[in-house]
Amino acid sequence: MYRSRLLIYICIVFAAAAAAGIAQTPQPTPTPFGQNETPLEKIRRQDREHQRLQQEVYNNLYGQDALGNSSRFTKLWRAKMVELYREPGKKETRMLAPENRYTSRYSEFLKNDDAGIFRLIPDQGCDQKGSVSAAPKCLKYNFPGAGSSYSFRLGSYRLRRLADISYFRTTILTRGVLSGAIFVALGDIPVEAVTLETRGISFLSEYKPAKTAEKALEAAKRFAKGVKNGGFVYGRGVYATPNTTFAMRLIAYRGKYLRVEDGVKYNELDFDKRRDIIVTFRVLDVDRDGTATIVWKILRESKAPKIKMPRPKSK
Repeated sequence: MYRSRLLIYICIVFAAAAAAGIAQTPQPTPTPFGQNETPLEKIRRQDREHQRLQQEVYNNLYGQDALGNSSRFTKLWRAKMVELYREPGKKETRMLAPENRYTSRYSEFLKNDDAGIFRLIPDQGCDQKGSVSAAPKCLKYNFPGAGSSYSFRLGSYRLRRLADISYFRTTILTRGVLSGAIFVALGDIPVEAVTLETRGISFLSEYKPAKTAEKALEAAKRFAKGVKNGGFVYGRGVYATPNTTFAMRLIAYRGKYLRVEDGVKYNELDFDKRRDIIVTFRVLDVDRDGTATIVWKILRESKAPKIKMPRPKSK
């Protein structure tokens, strides 16, 4: 029973499915722009576009051609991967663009490669089961993360399972798979002044990540109650309080999180940039509808450790 609860808690799911192979057909010469396409040409053009977008997704994550063996998967599967793990474009997220007064105030700060600014809406149940709901209230947030989950590691909105933070009601916390997070409120101090030497950060930087699933569970329970150190309280989440600067240690462990889409079993973490990071962020304001404006920067980034999972007991 303990082992079962442990596996559920750390979100490790194993499912069986068969990978379907497809025959490779020669690509026809594209129809010149402005002329009518045949149905077959349209399908093949769309498939080429899906493959191009899929390549971009991989390149953004790994910086290299990682699609060498993906041709054995179905076209539908490849298109699904693009939709799940792509980075939303500016046109999609324009309704969440921060106000000019904030982008102007932090214009110099935002020139840093590891800094950014975004707006986060409270979770509305739009990002469920790995896809965005078609409910009317969700249509304007029809992209990964649905506006309520964000990845500092990628600097983009992200589906909840791979996000660094998610926003539930008034709380910012982490719900990513195989991820451990520690949050702390630093107070009303300038985010641009926060460094690894700032009071309250040393506890995060010196923290030793758990190496086993059992230890990770123990740590999660401990931080759920709050850990006091040096006048600060470290926990698993923080309230989105305006004019407050926070810091977090996010450990996105390397490993496997197996999923099945369209009959293909794959490791979802292959589509993510697994890292161990320390981030500082400041909640600039919270609108009446709960939407929070957040400015951030990464203080430290390193390769994420692997976590040792319990071995199945022999029957």
